Amino acid sequence: MEEQQCKRAKFTEASSSSTSMIGKNHYVFLSFRGPDTRNGFIDHLYHRLRDVGLLFHPNFVFKDDKNLCLGEPIAENLLSAIKHSKVSIPVISKNYAASEWCLLELIDVMKCKESRVQIVLHMLYKVKSKDVKHMQGKFGEAFKSSMDRFDEEVKQQGPEALKRALTLRVYESGKFANGREAELVDKLVEIIMRDQQHDFQPCLPVNLVGIDDHVAEVMKLMDTDRPNTHIIGIYGIGGNGKTTLATIIYNKLFDKFECRSFLNDIRETINGKGIEHVQSRLISDVLKLHDHQVPDSDRGINTIRSCCTQKKVLILLDDVDCQDHLNKLIGGCSFMSGSRIIVTSRDKALLKSEYEYELKEMNHKDSLLLFSRYAFEREQPPTKLAALSTNIVATTGGLPLALMVIGSVLQGEEDERKWREMLKKLTKAPDVTVQQKLRISYDALEPKEQEIFLDIACFFIGTNKRSAIYLWDDLEFYPLSALAKMTQRMLIKCDDNKKLRMHDQLRDLGRIIDRPAHKKPWECRILWDEEAKEVLGRKVTIMSPLGLSHVL
Repeated sequence: MEEQQCKRAKFTEASSSSTSMIGKNHYVFLSFRGPDTRNGFIDHLYHRLRDVGLLFHPNFVFKDDKNLCLGEPIAENLLSAIKHSKVSIPVISKNYAASEWCLLELIDVMKCKESRVQIVLHMLYKVKSKDVKHMQGKFGEAFKSSMDRFDEEVKQQGPEALKRALTLRVYESGKFANGREAELVDKLVEIIMRDQQHDFQPCLPVNLVGIDDHVAEVMKLMDTDRPNTHIIGIYGIGGNGKTTLATIIYNKLFDKFECRSFLNDIRETINGKGIEHVQSRLISDVLKLHDHQVPDSDRGINTIRSCCTQKKVLILLDDVDCQDHLNKLIGGCSFMSGSRIIVTSRDKALLKSEYEYELKEMNHKDSLLLFSRYAFEREQPPTKLAALSTNIVATTGGLPLALMVIGSVLQGEEDERKWREMLKKLTKAPDVTVQQKLRISYDALEPKEQEIFLDIACFFIGTNKRSAIYLWDDLEFYPLSALAKMTQRMLIKCDDNKKLRMHDQLRDLGRIIDRPAHKKPWECRILWDEEAKEVLGRKVTIMSPLGLSHVL
């Protein structure tokens, strides 16, 4: 009895703390009796969920033999996984009630269902509903033969949890699709992906201004009622919100297409990882495969043409700057009627589509509104800064990125002299190209903050923030405060996976600053790929102004 009380105490303690899985929350929790289902139904369900889910969530599905590491406290991890999941699937089989752990899991699943919003999909696997409800037949015998080893609370709460589970919608393996388990697996996956699809959509920036009219115009071009395939091109100057507009359209159409692929920042992705990486993502998305890899671009496009073209697809190709890239991603493809492909580019000549939309700069009214939200966290500037704000906004050329960054730099600043100084700098910048405006925000950083900005632009985009912080800590760059400042000023951002991100205009700005065209490779602060090999071949050591070798 003392051992049972100790075990229950540990489970209760884990229920109250639930800290072990924080930071790697799962989306779906599978509760099952291993000897009954682990190597059959559960194995098929787990792999199917993993394959579709990894496209959206790094730890999509929890299965105890896959996700519990040696040496980790079982109770704490199991309960944390339940509490931090959005969907639970208890698979109640013949010997489910013979396991105290299974009953404890079900008790907690039902608590989560009743205390907060959690989807629970109950399954009866080769057992009858009446046997579970009344604890009879072989199901009841399994419980009664093991209950002497159970804690008293489990003896009472376990059967009650089973009864409450049966009051909800239950899928019975023997009755669904005449017992065809593959169809049941497909149905469960379909329900999860359909009912929670808003969680899988690409994120949008906050404080959107003046976008509704553009969305309405592009949606007319999409015309989803027409059966033919449309390729819609959105073009315009960098930093004017093409990606945001395309993402809104993609999200609006998300639930109308079973086969979807959101390929963002293609230009940079191809430069860093190659066209094959983007092809692999497209194939994995459309065919719902787990991490499909193509060996070379020719075989990649052949696979897309042969396997993906007979599907109705929604594809977003963001920031395309080369005709060859379009050819290698959708060239020669005859997608099923009704498909929609959205392409964003700075180059109208690349699009060659009858469905094109030019995204122009924001008008002054919307520009001032957007600027005010970032500079003052309100809809309009205060009276004493109204004129200066109007003049500053006029220098940005209606480019949303410039408005957000400059507004963030001035946020909380009440000294009119500094506002006049900013206006003077912006006015002196020739023309109205966005990079020249953004350079002023870079110049406002401290020297070590500038080093961090350039490191991110040149090397650390897509890198886990923690790994980069270790480097900067060793250099005494004080990265936490620097990253906080740059995030506040919209110069960088950190995604849901804690990876560093940067708008492509800011990335290009950083690389131009660090590697100006007139400098030879061995004169630059940071090098990589072929240029790094060239310098190493010359046996030249490149040192940064602060003494760090940056040959990468």
